[in-house]
Amino acid sequence: MPHSEPLRAIAFDLFHTLVDPEDFRPKEFRRARAAAEALGLPVEEFDRSWTADHPDRTTHLRPTIDERLRAYCERFGVAVDPIRLADAIERLERHQALALRQPRAGTLDTLRSLRERGWTLGVVSNCDAGEIRYWSESPLAPLFDAVVFSCAIGYAKPSVEAYRALVPRWGGLPLSAAAYVGDGSSDELAGARRAGFARVIFQSEFVARNGLRSAAANELLRQDADASIDGLAELLDPTRW
Repeated sequence: MPHSEPLRAIAFDLFHTLVDPEDFRPKEFRRARAAAEALGLPVEEFDRSWTADHPDRTTHLRPTIDERLRAYCERFGVAVDPIRLADAIERLERHQALALRQPRAGTLDTLRSLRERGWTLGVVSNCDAGEIRYWSESPLAPLFDAVVFSCAIGYAKPSVEAYRALVPRWGGLPLSAAAYVGDGSSDELAGARRAGFARVIFQSEFVARNGLRSAAANELLRQDADASIDGLAELLDPTRW
């Protein structure tokens, strides 16, 4: 569908939209459980606690991941071994790090083409500090004009504050001059609409194939968007969205 007015910027979700840790993660791997095993913590209890801790981790840089794991060890009466602690952190972050360091070539090509065509690009990601520890090493990093990580700003999607944090980083460019592209996690598409994006686009390239979400769930999210794309390369043809 053609735009009613020219757009100048595109904001993207990060995980499962630009990169997918599931490209690297074995299907049976569960990172919280693997971290618990590395530390010698009770697996089921730690898994539940780590999951419950997710909202706090994604909106705060402190305690650090290291500090949080040390606190869990203290809670469960397990002595902290530095080698096992480092192993646990590596298990938590391994596949996000691989995804950031090795994005698909087509993703990079599309983003470079968008920049060459004059688009301002941004990222808005719900993440904890460990998940984006290696962002600076990613070939994606230099392709973006503005980056918003929830753990660094204290707000997570779908809060409108998370999206609007782009505006000063974009030099004041309003969200009404931008499109938002995401896989729909965390109710991010509805949140983007509330925040004032001119266009909201569902990107199904990863979530349609990685098994994390049913086809029916994807279809519901597709209905929340103004347009749907099966791959980022479709953004190069604005008539598609």
